[in-house]
Amino acid sequence: MFAVGGIFGVVFGSVGLLFVAVGLGALVWVARTVSEHKRTLREGLRAGARCLETHVVRTHTSGGATRVRRRLIVGFRTVGGREVRARVTSRHPYVAGDVVPVRYVAHRPERAVADEAPTGVGVVACLFGGAMVAVMCMGLFFAAVGFGAALFAGTAADDGAPAPLSDPYLSAAP
Repeated sequence: MFAVGGIFGVVFGSVGLLFVAVGLGALVWVARTVSEHKRTLREGLRAGARCLETHVVRTHTSGGATRVRRRLIVGFRTVGGREVRARVTSRHPYVAGDVVPVRYVAHRPERAVADEAPTGVGVVACLFGGAMVAVMCMGLFFAAVGFGAALFAGTAADDGAPAPLSDPYLSAAP
């Protein structure tokens, strides 16, 4: 009996731990990305980039609304004289040839961002973070139930020893 119930519990618990690992990894990735974006806007060097190419990405939300984001490929020269191409997102309608103000960190100029007022990055990050915390809690619940079932199946297993006929402590009279 332990072989089926115990293995099922261990697999179920391992899937729960996998949920926790994915949720934690996603939280770390989003925190690093948002932190890097804010740091670039706050401390980055300014440059006037030339818009080389532009395209519009439309995403449809579940409510039926359409969200439009303008993606630009810009080229600029760093303070050190290095020519860099970067992909940035902008809310303004730039066309090829326009000058786009960007900010970049000196050691990673290819991760430049458009020098605009920050959008609701914090709101999106908080909503995503809340969803990942919910995924992690669900994973912890699955892990607890799975490993608990494996432990219970292990203690309830028949070890093949003969059952005692009577308990000497219960049958002793004072």
